[in-house]
Formats: sequence, C-alpha cells, structure tokens
Amino acid sequence: MEKEYRCTRNALYTHECLGHNDVTARQGHYVKANSAEEAWEKMAIRFPEEVNEGFTVQEWEGFNVIVEEVKRDD
Repeated sequence: MEKEYRCTRNALYTHECLGHNDVTARQGHYVKANSAEEAWEKMAIRFPEEVNEGFTVQEWEGFNVIVEEVKRDD
C-alpha cells in the first residue's frame, strides 16, 4: 500500500532564499511510494545530480484542508 513521504533535497540551493542553507525551512516534495527507499529512489530520478548529497525522507500523513472565502459586511 502506498504511503505519502515528505522528501527534501540535502544539496544547498543555488538561489538566495530562506531554505538556501537551512533544510528545515524547505517545503519539500510530497512523494507517494510503497517505502521510504522507493521515495528516495523517486527523488533520485527527479534530481540525479544530487544523489551524492542525498535526500531526507520522512513518512507524512496528509490532511484535508477546506478553504473558505469570507467577505466583510459593508
């Protein structure tokens, strides 16, 4: 059964941003896979140039979010 995994790239970002040197500030990629190893392999396919730096993989439990527009009374 597939699970969802949150994967982040360990390589430094090349552009200036909040997650440039801080992997905890990165949003990550959400990958569906049968295991953490399979999720890592899917990241390696997406980012083959970063295989040596590796990826962090953690099991993730998604949740449903309902967005509701609220209008102010005039």
